[in-house]
Amino acid sequence: MSLSRQIIFSGLLFCALPYRVQAYDTMISASGNIVGNGCTIATDSKNLNVPLGEIGMRNFTISGNRISPAKSFFINLEDCSSTFRGVRVLFIATPDPHNPQYIKVDEGGASGVAIQLLDKNEDPVALNTHTPTYGLTGEDTVQIKFYARLIATEAQVNAGAVSAVATWMLEYQ
Repeated sequence: MSLSRQIIFSGLLFCALPYRVQAYDTMISASGNIVGNGCTIATDSKNLNVPLGEIGMRNFTISGNRISPAKSFFINLEDCSSTFRGVRVLFIATPDPHNPQYIKVDEGGASGVAIQLLDKNEDPVALNTHTPTYGLTGEDTVQIKFYARLIATEAQVNAGAVSAVATWMLEYQ
């Protein structure tokens, strides 16, 4: 057998022999904290009541006219997480049959009117639609200003008590 064949044969024979491999058990530890992007709703914002006041019948001249001054109310958020990037508000209510952007008032009182919601600039807020985002990234507290007012929805308005309920939901960004 030639020398080169002996070297190759010896190399193959050596590779075929079992050899010992050492292995170690290792553990990878990972940890973190998942935080919500939310805030706490301030106590004064949990059950809001917006008194619209008493409005004289003479203010109801034409359907669609604003019949009462806009009354402000606030949704106050506090203890916002460090990952807070803003919040959108969704008002859910039974829409007025004459204008679905207004809140239908409860039956048994005044008729021909509805409640309109407005944003901080007194621009109408659409029901059942998210508002633009309020608050800035990293803010700890946020105060969101809205308004409510009575508005005529029919030519004939009848006197009586006015009440309605709307629910608001928050969507954190």
